[in-house]
Amino acid sequence: MNRSNFQFFRTGACVALLAIVLMPVYLSATWSVIAVDARTGRVVVSSATCVPQSRLIGFPAEGLMDIQAIVVPGIGVAAAQAGVDRSRVNQRLIYAEMKNGTDPADILEMLSDDPDYQRRQFAIVDLQGRMVGFSGEGNSAASLSVQGRIPHEEIYFSIQGNILASNDVVYDAVRRFMSAEGTLTDRVMAAMEGADEAGGDVRCTCETDPVPAAPCHGRNAHVAYILAADSTDPEGDSFNNGDYAMYINVTDDNIESHENGNPVMTLRQRYEAWKAAGR
Repeated sequence: MNRSNFQFFRTGACVALLAIVLMPVYLSATWSVIAVDARTGRVVVSSATCVPQSRLIGFPAEGLMDIQAIVVPGIGVAAAQAGVDRSRVNQRLIYAEMKNGTDPADILEMLSDDPDYQRRQFAIVDLQGRMVGFSGEGNSAASLSVQGRIPHEEIYFSIQGNILASNDVVYDAVRRFMSAEGTLTDRVMAAMEGADEAGGDVRCTCETDPVPAAPCHGRNAHVAYILAADSTDPEGDSFNNGDYAMYINVTDDNIESHENGNPVMTLRQRYEAWKAAGR
């Protein structure tokens, strides 16, 4: 792939996912897309992982979004993955500092005090167009992150992943994000599909348990979600539980028989249904 097609800002190495108190717990094969549109004020985060929903609940977490996404309506969005802090200290720090208007680069410097910093993967993008990404040296390949901007528009993004089939999982997602037409959420959904079609993690297949009772095509993850927040959306009492414009969550235990065992394909189906409903 010709990387010159992309407007790169930063790249890094990637990760393995979720720090559990003293023992690491890995969210293998996780990729995510975070993006903002400074013109509309919308922020979006989407992700998929090869970790089953039952294991995410055991972290404990309600799901992938619950422990990974940091959403600050009217300010920006972030993702904390790989050796994620199960205590949520890192996530709360990112949230608080984003609300304070702190530069993402400075937030990343604060996070570096974490003794497990080199097992983490972070990405932060705000509506001022400030972006940063980090993938620790302790993360497993293929792992990387890319930050960029759509030329001549006020759309900024970061795409990252860890334990991927290849670097092309992220590079293809970047290409799809930049070439897609439509809204910011349309671009993010296209990027998620680009990563999925590039292979995600080859260890997560249609035969990997748990297997949903639905047709399956090219599954590279067990769960996937997409979330969009507008600047006027009410916040909750945490870093990602507000009343947002859109949240669609697909897990291996909520895929229905008429959908697809590939959660990214089902995410697309549910996203199109959401749009058709005029929401």
